[in-house]
Amino acid sequence: MPIDMQTEIISRVARHSRRAVRNLLAVVPPLARSAAVPIVYRNLNIHPLTVHPRAALQRYQSLMENCLASGNLQAHYVRGIQQYFHHQNVNGGLLHLQIAAEGSYEKAVYLNGVIMLAKGETAIGQAMLDTLGWRQSKKRADRCWKRVKRSLHGIRVARLESYMTAYRNTRETIACHRDNIHERCDTCYYYKKLTKFVYMM
Repeated sequence: MPIDMQTEIISRVARHSRRAVRNLLAVVPPLARSAAVPIVYRNLNIHPLTVHPRAALQRYQSLMENCLASGNLQAHYVRGIQQYFHHQNVNGGLLHLQIAAEGSYEKAVYLNGVIMLAKGETAIGQAMLDTLGWRQSKKRADRCWKRVKRSLHGIRVARLESYMTAYRNTRETIACHRDNIHERCDTCYYYKKLTKFVYMM
C-alpha cells in the first residue's frame, strides 16, 4: 500500500482517538512509519487533555510539541490554558487560544471571548461569543461554558484587577435582570457571561 494512503488511513483513525491509533499500529506494525507525520498529529484527537490540561504540564510533552507544530487545535487550546492560567503568561496563552479560536474550536472561541470581555475588549469578546449563535439558541454557548469550567478545574486561576474593573463598568450599564444570573436577554447576555467567568475564579 502506498505511503500516502497509509498516512491518510492513520490520519482518519487519529480523528477518533489516540487509543484507536495505538490499536491500529498494534494490529499492523508496519504502519508505524506512516504515523509520525504532521497530518496525523494535526488531526489527532487529544480530547482527554482538553478536559484535564494539567495532565500535560509534566507528561505528554513530546506529543504536545508534535501536535502544536502540526497545528492541532486541541493542543493549542490545552497550551493556551496552561500558559494563560497556570503559568500566568497572558500573551503566550492568548496566542494559543486565538489560534484554536480562529480554527473554530468552540471551547477556545468561548474562552477567548469571555477573556476579551474581562480584559475590557468588549467588541472583540462580543463578536467571538456571537459566532456561537446564542441569539438563536443559548445551548451551544452554555455547553461550551460547562466544558471550559471542566478544563479549568484544578488550575489556580487568578482574578485580575482588570477583570473586576470590566465587570464593574459593565454592571453599571445593566438595568435588567442584574442579579438573576439565569435570566439572560439580549441586553444582559454578555454581562452574565462575564459575571460567570469572573466569579468562577
